[in-house]
Amino acid sequence: MRSSKPSITVDTSALVKWFKVEKDREWALQLRSWAEEGKITLVFSVLLLSECARGLKKAGWENEEIKEALDMLDTMVNLFGIDLISVDKLVAKTAQTLVIEHGIYSADAIPAATAILTSSRYFVSSDEHHVTKGLQGLMERKGVKVLKLTELQHVEDQFQ
Repeated sequence: MRSSKPSITVDTSALVKWFKVEKDREWALQLRSWAEEGKITLVFSVLLLSECARGLKKAGWENEEIKEALDMLDTMVNLFGIDLISVDKLVAKTAQTLVIEHGIYSADAIPAATAILTSSRYFVSSDEHHVTKGLQGLMERKGVKVLKLTELQHVEDQFQ
């Protein structure tokens, strides 16, 4: 049974905007604010912790800046009660199916599999791989609505 508080699984492409100034960052920060206020439950694959480091490194951040951001992320995970989901055999097998059937990378499939297996109400991503009709349709049949960050504006009344 789902909690009355919406659960939202977040992909690295959306999470990294908590730190990087990029398009649609205001919605990533709004998502973080809702989690901080206890209006939603955020769900992360534990893989996001290393993927966030990769995203910041790819953006040219210095090592010390990355370490500071990751320390801040660890603090937020603890303070906001973010659910960290391990990549166990079931997550890996579900991700394998997504890779095979939808042609996405493992790093994209694991958070999508996490959203499905945790029965998250929403899966938020800025990655175009996640908004293909086939993958979106599959996730919606599993009860998970796929949203781009900007689409949060259409459901934000649920988090007030």
